[in-house]
Amino acid sequence: MRGPRGTVLTASALLCALLLAGCAEPDRTEIVTWTDEHGRACTGVAVVDSEDGDREVTAIDCDYPPEGRRPGRETSAPLPG
Repeated sequence: MRGPRGTVLTASALLCALLLAGCAEPDRTEIVTWTDEHGRACTGVAVVDSEDGDREVTAIDCDYPPEGRRPGRETSAPLPG
């Protein structure tokens, strides 16, 4: 009797773990823009961790604005779906 009961308990625990993992909020991806310390307009892709809100920015692209122009304000927006 111990074998089937242990199997059922193990399967139940596994099912609960899978259900709880499915309830976790997914990480978000955003496009962010900013001006760096050299006056360049920069754009990057930020992955926002759903658990603690930390951001990891990748795919950074910076360029100086055209002569006589200034970069716009810093922004953050979700990636288009």
